[in-house]
Amino acid sequence: MARPTQEYLIYRGGKWVPQLVYDLDDHVTFAEIKFFYANIVDYIRIIMCIVAGFIITTEWHLLTAFLILGSILLDWIDGPIARSYNQCCIFGSGIDWLADILGVVVIMAWWARYDYTVIPWLLVATSVEISTGLFDFSVTATARYPKLKKGQSGFFLILEWTMPENEYTIFGTFLWLAYPFYCVFRTLEYCYGYYEIINTTNVYTSLEELNIVLTLFLLNRYLLFVPAVFYIWCEAAYGAHIIRSWVEVSKKVKPSADEIVYDDVTTSVMGGLIHYGTLATVYQKLLQDIYIDLQLKLHAEYKLVVSQCKVFWINIWKRSGEKTGLMIEFDQSQKLDELVHSWIAKYYDVNEVLLDGYGYILNPASSQAQAFHLDYTTDYSTIFIPLTEISHNNALQYIIPSPSTSSTILSEAIQNPDCVDVSRLLKDGNYYSVRQCVAKPFTIFKMDFGTIHRAISNQESYDRLMFYVSVIKKSAIQTVKIPDEPLFQSADKF
Repeated sequence: MARPTQEYLIYRGGKWVPQLVYDLDDHVTFAEIKFFYANIVDYIRIIMCIVAGFIITTEWHLLTAFLILGSILLDWIDGPIARSYNQCCIFGSGIDWLADILGVVVIMAWWARYDYTVIPWLLVATSVEISTGLFDFSVTATARYPKLKKGQSGFFLILEWTMPENEYTIFGTFLWLAYPFYCVFRTLEYCYGYYEIINTTNVYTSLEELNIVLTLFLLNRYLLFVPAVFYIWCEAAYGAHIIRSWVEVSKKVKPSADEIVYDDVTTSVMGGLIHYGTLATVYQKLLQDIYIDLQLKLHAEYKLVVSQCKVFWINIWKRSGEKTGLMIEFDQSQKLDELVHSWIAKYYDVNEVLLDGYGYILNPASSQAQAFHLDYTTDYSTIFIPLTEISHNNALQYIIPSPSTSSTILSEAIQNPDCVDVSRLLKDGNYYSVRQCVAKPFTIFKMDFGTIHRAISNQESYDRLMFYVSVIKKSAIQTVKIPDEPLFQSADKF
């Protein structure tokens, strides 16, 4: 078990609070991604732009043009390389945009050096490029990228032509290339003294005189101007689309209903609970209605398993094992599935976890207490939403090991995840903390990865019912085998 490695500030409950990160196995660091092939391409692009910026005051005009356009053309391959080698990362997106921004800044500085009259227009175009890049990278880092829907109109119509559903068309690619080529060749007009000549001639005359260079400058000036303007329009529309789709965590001073109100994960050596607010009323009714529907649909089987007085759960949907996919069909199954996925997006990083299953878990009255256990693996986490009150007579108990407990001892204690050797936790330290979750109905709480826990014997007069959503770290899918489970799974193994 990994020991604390770094402290971060995270936004919770209306303020920034420190959090120790104990397990970075499912994260990547700069040391691991710095030599990704796509990142190397972007390093080269950045260097090319910097060198071009240094030599725009020299007479090496063709070299400057080559460096600027070369950097832009390399942008064509870094994305495919990252996807081909499974090396996509947020850092790579950042340096990609850094190279893009450096390119347009160098173009602006180079052209403005020869023609001051274009500065206002170049300033507008460059500002659009930079602002779109900044917001695009910011939204990339949130892992909630706004999708372009079909049927754009008005100002956003150009997005329908160039990048419907976030995929560049041939026309869109043409516009992307048109702008830098237009700017670079317009600048070269000044560098090589063609500016005045172009104002007094035409394409036919240049072709008759077999002046290839003049012809290229003429074609660039009159054929690429409109596509270049369209490109800036496209960038502005895309930046506006990102901004109008913007979503971020509220920065209220007091916690809102769906923000964290209690959290012991930040100081825990291993696992713990994070309590959120109360579930919205409309979703409370949905969970209740579905459970009633399931009781009617599974009447005989349900009564039999409840009569055994053991903790059990109903697997509505399960990813792992042989019985994958939907296990029970009912009227509101799609609505429930959408709700479950929205919770995962809200309470986890969707780039790091995969939905493993969801359903209902019941602790019947007069049940037997479970042994302290892990849910399959330390790479497993669960969201719980009780439909009945969790009291001190039917609570969920969980263990917070002493900070002095070594990773070796933790590993030895959880060697059998179905029955954790809690006495082993005392080998390094003098204590471990056993905590108890008591909550009102429809409180949302998340059991963090690697939480040692159990359901105590239910001494209340009612069956304690909870809805659960379980996730597994993507990094563990190939190394951890989750056993196949039937529709009803009891706690016999504990």
